[in-house]
Amino acid sequence: MKLSLISFLILTVYFINPTFTAQIEIQGFAPDYKNKVVTINRYTDYITQNYLQLDTEKVDSNGYFKFNLTTEKSFPAYIDIENKYGLLYIDPNTKLYKIYFSPVEKKDHPDLMKNYTDLLFKDLPKNDINNLILDFNYRLDNFLYGDTSSLIRMANHGQDFKDSLDIFKESLLPIYRDNKNEYLHNYIRYSIAQIEQLSHHESSDKIKLNTYKFFFHEMPVLYENDAYMTFFNQFYKEYFKNSMFIDFEQIKLCINKYNSLSKLNELLAADFFLKDEKIRELVIIRCLGEEYYNYLDFIPDNILSILIELQKTSSFKEHQKIAEELIKLITHLQPGTLAPNLSLIDQQDRKVDLNDLHGKYIYLNFFNTSNSQCILEMDVIHQLENKYYKNIHFLSICIDKDKKNYENFIQEKNNYKWPICYYNGDIEIINDYKVLNLPKYILINPDGTVNQAPAYTPIPNGINESIENTFFNIYMKNKKERTFKIGGKN
Repeated sequence: MKLSLISFLILTVYFINPTFTAQIEIQGFAPDYKNKVVTINRYTDYITQNYLQLDTEKVDSNGYFKFNLTTEKSFPAYIDIENKYGLLYIDPNTKLYKIYFSPVEKKDHPDLMKNYTDLLFKDLPKNDINNLILDFNYRLDNFLYGDTSSLIRMANHGQDFKDSLDIFKESLLPIYRDNKNEYLHNYIRYSIAQIEQLSHHESSDKIKLNTYKFFFHEMPVLYENDAYMTFFNQFYKEYFKNSMFIDFEQIKLCINKYNSLSKLNELLAADFFLKDEKIRELVIIRCLGEEYYNYLDFIPDNILSILIELQKTSSFKEHQKIAEELIKLITHLQPGTLAPNLSLIDQQDRKVDLNDLHGKYIYLNFFNTSNSQCILEMDVIHQLENKYYKNIHFLSICIDKDKKNYENFIQEKNNYKWPICYYNGDIEIINDYKVLNLPKYILINPDGTVNQAPAYTPIPNGINESIENTFFNIYMKNKKERTFKIGGKN
């Protein structure tokens, strides 16, 4: 097949380069984020997309920040400030990056979902991987969407599209052939793989077979290449349901009845696209994560049990780590798991550390001063705090974008005596507690584990009861324990 052969020749190029540890400096300018926390991160893996923080700094009063990293190979990194993030590919051959972080949109409160922004580069070397990937993406976008005829050609998925894709691939040969960056070549190869299937006339089964042969069969698993893992996740999406070879009911039986990793592995080994042990195990991890919340078909505790077994017994270190990250992801904020720690300054300039509040239940809430429901419920929290302060620690966190709004609020509400803190632009707190809407409440046990997440609200919400019922039960339980210690035998 000319199409696949060309992509194979162009993009499956593995270079034997001497390894060296490069010192990389990143100088950033973010004038709209003065005194805000800035972090540089990478994904632990592309199954969970959990962040691994490489460094954290504070944007100075002039809008500048700086990171220093060491690396032996190229990888994608993400620079985060508040709710915005930008992508930067780290190239060991580029010793200095100068980037500009685009201005913030003017809003009274921060978006709770992360928003992507393009980073602007200054004095970027022509052969840096960021320039080369931007150049390739521009060529690919122009091929797919450049004009009306391109759009029609792609929509029809006909022979014309197939032939034009062949020509496009041939055009890439003289442009990138001499570049020795392995990450770049694999990025191009698997970016094209994502559109490869569109160029065939054969049945969907035959397309899948050809795609597997040229892009996965006897090929290395590129865990850290974003284009490879995007294609992998696309190819094996919902694979428990979509396998051409294995009955879904048999998969359910292995998980729900037998709760057995070995039976599941043995069953899936009969799938042609899962013959490779490493691919098969990675697909198992991915699909277990996909199906964890599918309560109609699977028992979540069994999925968790199989993941724990895989994490302990896998012969692939990468899979042990990915399974570990997935277990953390699906159990995050589940009752009985440890609540993420946080450390902030309250309205009295006192340091508030969540770990220091252990010993009592903690009612944690996130609010915004421009949200009327938040303000109404803060008044109710005030009443609850007066009533249950002996049994419950109350902690409120304001996530206004402008700190002046927080300062005005605590000045106006100076009768609120429980700790009220400003989040100070630390998006990690929002991520740790999955604050996707406001107001948000968490109830934490005296030992620091999660009791309710989300917790009941101060005011009854639809069919849900108020948190006061929970507080009253805690009060009665503590009262009985005190009575027993005073008058009973210990």
